[in-house]
Amino acid sequence: MVAPIKIGILGAAGRMGCALRCEIAKHNKSKLVAALVAPDADPLGKDAGGVNFTSDVRAALDICDVLIDFSHPKAAIDAALMMFGTPCSTLVTGTTGYSATEEKALEQAASAITLVKSGNFSIGICVLENLVTKAAASLPKDWDADILDIHHNQKKDRPSGTALMLGRALEAGGQHIDPTEFASLRHGGVIGEHSVYLSDHMETITLTHSAVNRAVFAKGALTAALWAAQQDTGLYDMRDVLDL
Repeated sequence: MVAPIKIGILGAAGRMGCALRCEIAKHNKSKLVAALVAPDADPLGKDAGGVNFTSDVRAALDICDVLIDFSHPKAAIDAALMMFGTPCSTLVTGTTGYSATEEKALEQAASAITLVKSGNFSIGICVLENLVTKAAASLPKDWDADILDIHHNQKKDRPSGTALMLGRALEAGGQHIDPTEFASLRHGGVIGEHSVYLSDHMETITLTHSAVNRAVFAKGALTAALWAAQQDTGLYDMRDVLDL
């Protein structure tokens, strides 16, 4: 029998961390070995589902095969740099809100580790990316492009990482989108809704994805972690995981 992949979670007490812990617990190919939170977090030392919440990233990297990150940019970058020389050399990160400098710093780490980085781990969003690129490539370049993202009122970054991904998908299809053509709403407990609008003066195409359960992101992130554990050093995204 093949041993399960040992998983550490950075941001283990957050919304995504909780969803991930549930997903790992019911998957026979993975095992939670480290649940990381900030040093001043309330759950520190409490049970996280077979392990206690801890803030010791270095110790976690000594025992896990893959670290899944849903925390914040500095924590993700620090963890990536800390991986050098540890048994864990694989990072799957869904953290968003990076500055251009932070984005570059994280991606440079991929020269020495296996890094899967995505603003959204949903299979549906990956399909939407492909559809957006194909639509943009098929339409006249004088059409207008706009993106709307809607999230819960605790999400800090706007536009969302997923909205920025969809913007890059438009650009890949040859359709330019200006920063002013991104719109963001933050209200209630909305998990995530993303729409791309392509219009001229006579018609509009709307491509939309709605997440109805946060578990879809946890399932995708775990799928990415199990895949990444078998890959060479380098930078990947969810399209590589799904071979899209």
